[in-house]
Amino acid sequence: MRTLAIEINDAGLVVADRDAVLAIEPGYALAENGRITTGAEAHGQARLKPRHVSNRYWASLSLEPGSAGIGDLNAAELAYRQLDALWKRFGDGAAGVVLVVPGSYTREQLGLLLGIAEECGMPVAALVDAAVAAANRPYPGRRVVHVDAGLHRVSVTAVEQADEAVAGDELALESTGLAAVQDMVARWIAETFVLATRFDPFHHADSEQTLFDRLPRWLGSLGEAETVELELEHGDDKFAITVERERLVGVVRGFNRAVTQLIAQARGSDGALVVQVSERLAHLPGLARELARLDAARLVHLPTGHAAREAIKGVERVERSGGPVRLLKHLPWRAPADDDEPETAPETRNGPDREPAGADHALSVEDAAPTHVVYRGIAYPIGADGIVVGRAAIDGRRTIAVDGDHGGISRLHCELVLRDGVLRVKDLSRYGTFVNEKPVNGDTALNPGDVIRVGSPGVELLVIGVAGDGA
Repeated sequence: MRTLAIEINDAGLVVADRDAVLAIEPGYALAENGRITTGAEAHGQARLKPRHVSNRYWASLSLEPGSAGIGDLNAAELAYRQLDALWKRFGDGAAGVVLVVPGSYTREQLGLLLGIAEECGMPVAALVDAAVAAANRPYPGRRVVHVDAGLHRVSVTAVEQADEAVAGDELALESTGLAAVQDMVARWIAETFVLATRFDPFHHADSEQTLFDRLPRWLGSLGEAETVELELEHGDDKFAITVERERLVGVVRGFNRAVTQLIAQARGSDGALVVQVSERLAHLPGLARELARLDAARLVHLPTGHAAREAIKGVERVERSGGPVRLLKHLPWRAPADDDEPETAPETRNGPDREPAGADHALSVEDAAPTHVVYRGIAYPIGADGIVVGRAAIDGRRTIAVDGDHGGISRLHCELVLRDGVLRVKDLSRYGTFVNEKPVNGDTALNPGDVIRVGSPGVELLVIGVAGDGA
């Protein structure tokens, strides 16, 4: 019997069977002149007819009038149109369907999704949590988290490793997802065209649409080359610019660091970590470099359609008892355990994301013992009397006062002190202090190249050694 899986993710609904991915379709719908179209056709009109196109109906699945974001249409109506179209294309001969769902869906949204599937005539066998579907093998001695993104949300879900994979707590960046990243990159590319050629792609709806249509291919090219030439046409004219990958990494660095910080919160305080990154995020420029900053972490890039195909294999191993369709937040393991020793993430001590600070000093981030921290290009020596970090100067104490409007920073946030030749940081805040994105419990020893973060997204201080310094 042939079973299909459909993964509900507005960045790309995945249709797969046990052996292959059959389709990936963007969660877009166009409603115009009484006609509704979905998927790639709607996506291709998003910049030409923005008032008639929605990409939020899967995230806000509801029967409430206006929830689709287009007139009085509700989100469920658009979701039905897309799911029905997919079923008509791929459902022939399928004896069952597994729906892979985001962990954020409420009981009401899950019930509504089942009702939509029933209206489409789908024989739904089970609903499966996406993080559990993706976690097909155990990693003994390590904590596992699943990282995924839709158009408007990023989620990090802990996967508990018992006799089965069990969905644990989920943390999320709400109202921030791949749509925001795409828009940010597209606007930066448009500004680059303006500066280099005086042509503004956003001044014309057709060239704006072309820019967004080509964006995935351009991002793919920049993942493989240091520089790429990008071209756009308007009328009889052709415009070209050269884009450097490192500049693009800088554009999305804030998003990448927010994802990394979310993972750091989900990991807990101790132990090695396995970060399973969905294909929707895996190739985002600069993300792997940011994730490599996580302490004792191993990155696993999941292939396209992995969660959908693994959901089918998992449901096949679950005993069927009849009755109503269940949401499965635990599944049997489908692959042998990875018994390799826990790995430490590659060090990014002085890589391309971080310029050496304090060029006038003889600085070393690897060889010398830690003696200083660098904040905004200034190296502060740390001695036995210590130095504190916080929102404002503390009377009688050497203080690094954090500039700007940053959330999650206490007036007296943390203290750094050198004792017996060991530089240590002590958390004094309500919000937490992080070293290499790992939360500090009490205090912790520091090494050259460690990065201390306070606040969210906050600010960073780099731990360095000044050769021959007597601090």
